[in-house]
Amino acid sequence: MPAVAKAGSWIPGADLGRVADFLGIAVEHRPALPVGVLVDRLCRVLATASRLTRQFPAEHLPRKLPNRDRSVLALANHIVEIAAGYLLVEAGSAFDAVVAGALPVRVLDREALDARSRAVVADLRQARPDAQREVGTLYGTTSLHRVLERCTWHAAQHTRQLAFMLRRLGIEPERPLTATDLDGLPVPQAVWDA
Repeated sequence: MPAVAKAGSWIPGADLGRVADFLGIAVEHRPALPVGVLVDRLCRVLATASRLTRQFPAEHLPRKLPNRDRSVLALANHIVEIAAGYLLVEAGSAFDAVVAGALPVRVLDREALDARSRAVVADLRQARPDAQREVGTLYGTTSLHRVLERCTWHAAQHTRQLAFMLRRLGIEPERPLTATDLDGLPVPQAVWDA
């Protein structure tokens, strides 16, 4: 995890708002989108990830991603677990390393993953998050709203990677995420970080 140090003190660098505060930089660091919009976006991201995962030929699902020790199917599972992790935090769990890592207990096949994704979306639709509630995270205390934002952009970024992988196979992604879907989310410009 990145860290920022100053005058003998340091903080984890995962929360850019806290980094700005630590460095004395005056910036607005509240989530740009309201909770309801973030929940809708996360549901749309999960539906898109499921649709894109169904487009992969079966023989490509176990193949590794570029420069990653993760298969296409494991990435699709990870996307669903990111959203499921948010639900755990909303229910009272800390956003600890296990929840943030969003690693499935086991990698589900496409059909089981679709069912899990639909169940997570149904639970998200029933969620009534208290945006201001403070929750513990692996990088300090923050609002549930910020955890939701992080989970939404994290899942969206990986869904962009699924579309990228389809294009590498010469398959046009069916209704991938659009600029409108990503608007207001702090996603990196690049699909891959390295």
